[in-house]
Amino acid sequence: MSRAGAPTIRAAGERDLDRVAALTSLLFAHHASDGARFALARGREGELRDLLAGLLRDPQRKLVVAEGSDGNLLGFAVAAIVRRPGPFVERERGEIDWVFVREEVQRSGVGRALTAAALAWLRERGVGRVEIQVARANASGFAFWRALGFAATMDVLDLHL
Repeated sequence: MSRAGAPTIRAAGERDLDRVAALTSLLFAHHASDGARFALARGREGELRDLLAGLLRDPQRKLVVAEGSDGNLLGFAVAAIVRRPGPFVERERGEIDWVFVREEVQRSGVGRALTAAALAWLRERGVGRVEIQVARANASGFAFWRALGFAATMDVLDLHL
């Protein structure tokens, strides 16, 4: 990692896409044990790079990476601004879609630093509220988000047809 062990947090670029796609595969492999809806479709892993390239081009999304002093990517996060039409007081909200930190550097502050960068980007754009989704079975994820001040406000109920 960089000076004093802290990673460099920066906006992702085209040169990072292959490495972020590899980390994204690890993220979804980790969550696949929570159900098929979290798994990547077989044979379509190569589409991750295209998906991530689209995120880079979307002005309503931000992809940030954590880079160690050796140049290796330690993790990434994706933030988004979601707008809704209609007569609502809240016309937009922020979302942090994905946060992933390599297992060997978890609990070292990398996830917090990535989240801080994502929140700063949303705050700079005037977003007043941020949502995240955490799978019920992800106890460490719940603990992480709660430690950052996030609180449950709504449950998502599924019905499989």
